[in-house]
Amino acid sequence: MARARDDLLVEAFAVVLKQTRTKAGLSQEELAFRADVNRTFVGLLEGGKRQPTLSVIFALARELQVTPEALVLKVRKLAAERLEQS
Repeated sequence: MARARDDLLVEAFAVVLKQTRTKAGLSQEELAFRADVNRTFVGLLEGGKRQPTLSVIFALARELQVTPEALVLKVRKLAAERLEQS
């Protein structure tokens, strides 16, 4: 069951990251450049294929002009909604 919750969090982070990036008007490439991460890694995060480290969450949040807490809260809410639906 823990694995399913982990997958749910990864998927929720993917959705939240893409929505937040799009709302900020940034491409994956621009966000990656600004946050000093690889563009492919941003794509993998948004595809739900990788999990971010704490330092990456902070770097992405900074460049998306949101707080890390706001990103995590959105992920938590989305994951909870999806858990209720399943």
